[in-house]
Amino acid sequence: MGRGSAHDLQRIAARLRRVRRPHEAGWPRRALWAGWQAVASLTRPAVFAGLAGLAVFCAVDGLRYLEAGAGASDRTKRVREALAAVAPDAAAASSRWQMELDAAMRPRAGEPPDSALAMSLLAAFEDVVGRERFSSLIWAEMHGGSSAQAESILRALPVWVRSRELESAWLSRVGSRDSQSWPPEAVSFVPPAVRVRLERTSRLYDTVQSSQMAFFAGHEEGALNLALLPGLAQDGGEMWIDSDTIAEDTHCAAAQALECALARLGGDRGAAQGARLLRAALMTGHATDAFRGSLQSADPQVLRAAAREIGVVARRTSTIDAIRLTAILEAPQDAARLRRLSELAGPRTLALMHFHGREALMLEPDSSVTGILTPAARHRFSLAIVFGFLAFGVVLAAMASALSVRLTGRAGFGQRLDLRMRELLLGRKV
Repeated sequence: MGRGSAHDLQRIAARLRRVRRPHEAGWPRRALWAGWQAVASLTRPAVFAGLAGLAVFCAVDGLRYLEAGAGASDRTKRVREALAAVAPDAAAASSRWQMELDAAMRPRAGEPPDSALAMSLLAAFEDVVGRERFSSLIWAEMHGGSSAQAESILRALPVWVRSRELESAWLSRVGSRDSQSWPPEAVSFVPPAVRVRLERTSRLYDTVQSSQMAFFAGHEEGALNLALLPGLAQDGGEMWIDSDTIAEDTHCAAAQALECALARLGGDRGAAQGARLLRAALMTGHATDAFRGSLQSADPQVLRAAAREIGVVARRTSTIDAIRLTAILEAPQDAARLRRLSELAGPRTLALMHFHGREALMLEPDSSVTGILTPAARHRFSLAIVFGFLAFGVVLAAMASALSVRLTGRAGFGQRLDLRMRELLLGRKV
């Protein structure tokens, strides 16, 4: 296209001089022109911002789909192995598990059944009995042989056949479940009497459960009777824990420095829930004397950090579990280790403490975790790269267009479009 083409800058300027100025056109044309200018000026920044925002969103979302690397996998394996070590074989493990579950839900005079421990045991069932060894026991029962004979036969089979047989045996037992209230792998093995107690407890304590969750979350004022919560009662007496405002006045006036400091953390959004849980642990006696003493001597920042960690533990397990789990803590630094353990074990954490006590904390070494790129994460990161390149392309296209106009002397697409819209909306001079 030569210098005399219709897109030459001189011809574009000449055509532009024949177009009305906005103040020379009537108000309807001026309104249309103002609307077009707003759209034209915002389109490119909006496209860039949208593409850049999508790139950031996909990248952040991809982080959620990263699987823990070898370090975290090893720690998860150690949690499973610690639960499997409760009994030497599947039969003994199943018997021990049912015995502990029955003991937790056994009626108590003046106290609620320990449904918190029961739910943690239900979540830990597969690890306690060991899925493979328990499937082998089921397979032996199905084929009318002893466990030793079944294991010998299964080990003689090809690996893929053995895996298929064990999975089929497992599903033959858990596939007949008739409730979705508890972990599906465990509900088929709950003794009928215990299941009835669990269902009854769920109905009776729903209101109490929702009330205590709201209280520790800071949504309710007043006081809460901790004796109504499973596993927290002491000698059948009442234990009322006050809301932060009332507790601050009470404990500070009574010169109870630790409780006063925890009550004052009620205004700290990150530490408030954990601080209330620590006050409850101190009141119920779950917090040991060593832990109380270390908290009393800790500076405010350390106390706040410990409260935040306990709040995370509650979110990974439950508020009641978090209170009871303070029994294995001896120093504020242990709260971080408990938090990391709860992130690995989840609702099984209370069962771990029940079986192993403070040794459960030894399952959590350092906090270094590497990430494994899963297909879902790879897909999202790929989208982030694509959107990032498109956003960069918008900027690059604008720069290339400006350079092309300077080098060739021909109007770019944007200039030509602007001229056409001026002629259409403002009209030519008479």
